[in-house]
Parts: sequence; structure tokens; C-alpha cells
Amino acid sequence: GQDRNAFLFDAFLDYLSVEKGLAKNTLDAYRRDLTRYDAFLKKEKAGDWKAVTRTHILKFLNAENKRGLESSSIARGLVSGKLFHRFLTKERYVDTDVTSVLESPKLWKKLPQFLTAQEMDALLKMPDLKTPVGIRDQALLECLYATGMRVSEITEIPVDHVYLDNKFIKCRGKGDKERLVPLGGVAIAA
Repeated sequence: GQDRNAFLFDAFLDYLSVEKGLAKNTLDAYRRDLTRYDAFLKKEKAGDWKAVTRTHILKFLNAENKRGLESSSIARGLVSGKLFHRFLTKERYVDTDVTSVLESPKLWKKLPQFLTAQEMDALLKMPDLKTPVGIRDQALLECLYATGMRVSEITEIPVDHVYLDNKFIKCRGKGDKERLVPLGGVAIAA
């Protein structure tokens, strides 16, 4: 039932947290994936984990694709499902892992959206350099452009993590991993 699955999800996420050391954000995303997966299986009359087949999983991934999810989110959903089924097998809730033959979806590749050189140029000229906010915005934009950092990463950088003399920024990325990002001359000047 629902409580049993909630209990299984908790046990699984605890296992991932302890064994794999995954970040809370990743675990939350896995829980959301599994909750959607569980709801889908119930609609397919496959609420019991022993009844789940490879076809159910493929139908679920297809439904996620039709919802318009990015292929990276669908791939993560498949990873959540595969890890969960492996866990169910390891803990002997089921006899065989139905996901063992599934590969991550390389289908549904969408080209990333990007700005043209003219659009990027226009964007870099937008900040009003007569104001402190404009000067800050230009520095941030030049930094993003030069480094390829995520907006979420760059907006959380304390000023003492910017080393202009040594030409790098200390940045905390996904999974709380720290890395050093080189800075070019234009970004340093900005």
C-alpha cells in the first residue's frame, strides 16, 4: 500500500544518503521521481513491485517525455528507478531487477538553447555603467560569459572567493563540490 511504499522510499533514500553520500537536493529529486513513478504504476495496475515489468518502465519514461520533461530529467528519473529496483532486489522485496537491461535514454536529445553573438553582445551592453548596480551586473555577465558557471553558482559567491590577482574564482557547485574557475582579462577588468 501507500504507507508501505512511503516506508520503502524512506529506507531507499536513507540507504542512498548513507551509502552514496548524495546531497539533499538530489535525494529530494529522487523522491519526487519515485512518487510520480509510483502513481503511474498504480494507474497501470502494477502497484505491487513484483508486478512491474520493463514495459511499465518504458511506458513511464514515454509519459514523462510527453509531459515535456528535459531529457536530463527523464534520464535522472530512469536512474532513480534503476537504483530503486536494484535496492528492492538487494533487500529481497523482489527476485529480479527488471531495470538491469535498461540503458539511460539517449533519445529525446534536445539541442541546448543559446544566444547568438549579436544577442550576447547586446546583453553585455545592457548594464548602465553609471550606476553601482550596472557595474556589478556587467561584472556578473562578463563572468558568466567567460567561465560558463551557473547563475546559481555565481550569485552565491562571497567576494572573498574572487581572486583577481591570481585570476580565478573559488566556486561551490552541484553536490556542494568546490572548484577553482579561471578568469580571463575582460571579466577581471569588469
